[in-house]
Amino acid sequence: MNADQILPLIFGRLTLEALPLHEPILVVTMIVVALGGVALLGALTYFKLWGYLWKEWFTTVDHKKIGIMYMILGLIMFVRGFADAIMMRLQQAMAFGGSEGYLNAHHYDQVFTAHGVIMIFFVAMPLVTGIMNYVVPLQIGARDVSFPFLNNFSFWMTTAGAIIVMASLFVGEFARTGWLAYPPLSGIGYSPGVGVDYYIWALQIAGVGTTLSGINLIATIVKMRAPGMGMMKMPVFTWTSLCT
Repeated sequence: MNADQILPLIFGRLTLEALPLHEPILVVTMIVVALGGVALLGALTYFKLWGYLWKEWFTTVDHKKIGIMYMILGLIMFVRGFADAIMMRLQQAMAFGGSEGYLNAHHYDQVFTAHGVIMIFFVAMPLVTGIMNYVVPLQIGARDVSFPFLNNFSFWMTTAGAIIVMASLFVGEFARTGWLAYPPLSGIGYSPGVGVDYYIWALQIAGVGTTLSGINLIATIVKMRAPGMGMMKMPVFTWTSLCT
């Protein structure tokens, strides 16, 4: 396969023309995010934290540390989702008396979609999964979850989905599907931009992570309870985790 055939497989419909350079809000946001990322990487390098983070956190199979990383991811994405909420409320406050507000219609649809997707899939789910990862093995007397490496892999799949959904804001117009992504809004006619492709990939990748986490927790609760702890003796939180 030549480059013309390989690149579409990797980047989909992404081209230089698809970058939203005509949207000043997105351009400024992209610059701020880029500068923040460079500052963070520089700080980690300056204080020589890469080795510590890699050994103690990034590659850990300790269910407590993985649970903490899930919760940190949820809190970081909460800030991002909350920013969308502020933008939506400002738009609603300013759009009266015939004024359109500071966002046009298609940009507001993107903000609305991003807010819903991020708050559910990348805030609520990581926070709940993190708490379950931390608490459930302790409550049932297990040393760890059934599949510790799979637990780490699941976290990084969820994180990869969060990174891609953030990147999709800058590689073309974000999805205008609403956070439920139902047709016809999710069809090509109403979502012709490039960003929707990355939005779908992000949900699929994160979905793999959360599905594997669910399988891991089910196996842990069913097979790794302490001797003498029957199903009817499990704590209520463990039961809610199993049902979830």
